[in-house]
Amino acid sequence: MTVVNVLYQSRTGNTEKVAEAIAEVCGVKAADINKPNNITGSDLLFVGMGIYNGKPDNFLLDYLDQLPANTIKGAALFSTSGRGTDQMELAVNLLEHKGIQIYPKHLLLKGSVLFFNKGKPGEAELNEAREFAGEVLAAFNY
Repeated sequence: MTVVNVLYQSRTGNTEKVAEAIAEVCGVKAADINKPNNITGSDLLFVGMGIYNGKPDNFLLDYLDQLPANTIKGAALFSTSGRGTDQMELAVNLLEHKGIQIYPKHLLLKGSVLFFNKGKPGEAELNEAREFAGEVLAAFNY
């Protein structure tokens, strides 16, 4: 049996919405890293992060750094940010150091911040997240 988990960290709820859309496709519940959860032994882990001031939240990076090595086979990363730029390299490096195969394409979605990107992520972005989940599952043969 394949074990898939969707893990996220979200300050504003943007990344949480995307995580829930991805989890829906995977047939699992999204797990907030701020709440107790058990993701060791995952075959595939989706990791969602908000990008704040140009980088992922330090709490998320610390969480990923604490994951035991060689217990998760593959991971796919997604993020929301006001700028919509890929700032996930720190997370990629932490996971690769753990022996986790990283899906090469990251999902980058704009999130609403103050007056910018109002209504994002909306239904179009959530559909993009669902398509991304299906693409990743197929790539990892799940």
